[in-house]
Formats: sequence, C-alpha cells, structure tokens
Amino acid sequence: MARQKLVVGTYGDINCTQRANGTWLARARYCDVDGVVREYRKSGETKNKARANLKAFFVEHTGTFGDGAIAPDDTVQELLDLWFAKMEKADGSPNSETLELYRYHLRWVLDSDKTEHPLGAYQLRHVRPVIIQAALDSAGVSADMRKRIRSVLVRAFNMAIFHEALNGNPATAVPSVPVPKVKKKPVAVEDLDAVRAAIREWANAERRNGPKSVDLPDIVDMLIATGMRICELLALRWSDIELTAPPARRDDETWFPWLMVNGQITSKGKRVDYGKTHAAIRPTALPDWAVAILRRRKLEQPPNDIDAVFASRNGTWHIPGNVQSRLWHIRQLDEYADIAALSDVSPHSFRRTVATEIDEVYDADAAKDQLGHTSKTVTERHYINRRLVVPDYRAATERLAPRTEPTDDPAIGP
Repeated sequence: MARQKLVVGTYGDINCTQRANGTWLARARYCDVDGVVREYRKSGETKNKARANLKAFFVEHTGTFGDGAIAPDDTVQELLDLWFAKMEKADGSPNSETLELYRYHLRWVLDSDKTEHPLGAYQLRHVRPVIIQAALDSAGVSADMRKRIRSVLVRAFNMAIFHEALNGNPATAVPSVPVPKVKKKPVAVEDLDAVRAAIREWANAERRNGPKSVDLPDIVDMLIATGMRICELLALRWSDIELTAPPARRDDETWFPWLMVNGQITSKGKRVDYGKTHAAIRPTALPDWAVAILRRRKLEQPPNDIDAVFASRNGTWHIPGNVQSRLWHIRQLDEYADIAALSDVSPHSFRRTVATEIDEVYDADAAKDQLGHTSKTVTERHYINRRLVVPDYRAATERLAPRTEPTDDPAIGP
C-alpha cells in the first residue's frame, strides 16, 4: 500500500530509537510550507521526552521557505532594526525625520526603564498579542502614543510575515484604544494682539532674567502671516523670498511679494530640502505687514553664512523644539494667566488661525493650498474651525403653518 501523502503543516509517524549513550532519538517526516517533505529529529533523556521535544518543534516550526532575511528565532529588536534599515532605503518610505520619531516612540516598549515588559529580547515565534499589550499597558502611554507604537509594530511584523518568519501578525490583534477626537482651536483673531504683546514682552526679557529671545515675536508674526509649519519657517532663507519685483516685472501690476517654502529644519537642527509631503513645497503670498517685518529684519539682522532669515546667536538654524519650549514656558507663567488664548498656544495654533480665516474669505481648497496639505479632508478636520451658522429656511417652513387658529377646547366628535 502506498504511503499517504502529507499535507503542508503536518507530520507522519514518530519513530523513536535508543542511542548507545542511553538517550533517545525521535524522528518524523514533516511537510514544509514549500511542499517538500523533510525529516526532522529531536533527542531526549527518555523516549517520551524525545517524542515531546519533536512535537513541540513541529508546533512552532514555520517551514524553510523563507529567504533567510529574518527567522522565527530572531528577536523583536532584530526585526525592528531590519525594518528601519529597509525603510531608510526604500522609495516612497517615511523620511529620516519621521523614522527617527518612530524610533523614539518605540522606546516605550523596548527599554526596560520605560516598561516592565520590554519586547526587544522576545523571539518572534514567542510574541503574542497579550505580550505586546502588557508592554504597552506597563509603559502607561497615552492613547495617541499607543496608536503610533502599534502602527509601527504592525508594519514591522508584516515584514516578518513577508519573509516567512511568521504566519500571523500579533500586533494587529492588540486592541486599539480610541483616541479622543478633541479638535484644537485656533487663536481667535480678536486675541492675536494680546498674544503677540505677551510674547514680545517675555522675549525682550522685561519680566524675566536671562538673555533676550529677540527672534520669537517675528517668528510668531510670520507664522500668523503665512500659516507655515514651524519647521518650514525656520528653514526660510533670504534667497527663498521675493520682496521686490524683478526688473522684468516692475511694471506688472499683478506681481506681489511672495516666498517659496522648500525645506524644513529637523529636530536635530539640520536643514533638509524636502517637506513633510510633496504638497509642502509651495509658493506663498505675503501680506503687506509681513513684508514690512521682513524688510526690517533684512536691514537690522547681522549677516550669517547660511542665508537664514531666522538664525541663532551662533549663526546656526533655530531648532523647532526650542521655539515650542519657549511658548510652553510663557504659557506656564502666572503673569499671563489672564490671557486665555495663551493657555494652549503652540506654533500650530497660528496655523489653524490662518486656515480658518482663509476658509471664511475663500474656501477650504484655498486653505489646503496655503497650508501645504495633500488632502482637503485633513485641513477641514484638524485646522479649520468654522463658526456656527444657523441656516434660515423659514420661507419654506412658514408655509406649513395651520390653516385655522387652534382653540383651547377642541370639540370631540361622538
């Protein structure tokens, strides 16, 4: 009788033999994922232990069809290292700044000082959804951070599946915590001057000790004038700005002052010639009051070797995080507690103000273009804060009024 053909993922009869040294050897044929039947062996001190060891191997065995880039015995840390290495080289992958942010987020589940259950040393074959959830729970991260970490782990484990190191993705089964959808508000137009005054007062060291932060008021004004991201504004060079009409357009009444957004400053203070998205590289018109600010800076600012509009005292690029920290510090000061608009102000607050005003004067598409978004949905959902408008359709509903005046005691028929 012919031997029955094995199905992929199954094994045949286990045969055990005793060796000369007294240990036992269990062996059986196993059909791997590539359809090839191979013989595997495991030993043990007794016949039952050898059989159990072989069965345990088959339970965890995922076959030999993979390309060897990553294996079930490799650790989560090794998987993530490989994933980041591939992302750095792949076309269309996140930029280096975003990848650095991903690494920062993953510290919460990899470092033993961040979580009681670090994932890094786990072999891939042993990672289960409950293990990932334990790492996230003990890290105590916010719902938003939990979502970001889970997203990166899902992508990394998908790569492990592609290389046949895993059959399933343990990260996808981890429950996602809904992120509260609280839409952050822009700084209201009527509050802008109070916010400007407080920032200018603090920056000029009128209410504090220490060096002045002379660039901060102009940085805030330019954020309000353009709606640029803080990393984009700090990357602005004088060569990116056209404040005076070129000779060929001096008689052109359609010309107006403008600048080109064509780079950003990374968290480490390096200028790069790409934006957050392809739509981030864009021209932006300048209002007259912003032109006056730039012309004043052009005259007063000491020259620097990097052609920066906003250069530090050392002649280097300002770091976005430092600007955010200064605004955060101002928000904490008791002397400005009466300015409600300062309570949660950030560089992005002014970006929302610009989006809201452009939407009111023009439309959401114009706001999208000004902010450098690829989708109008993002602009409307996160940046535009439309005022409540009560639609007046009474001309139609008035026609539905009762024909006769109702009485206080209507007659009831028999």
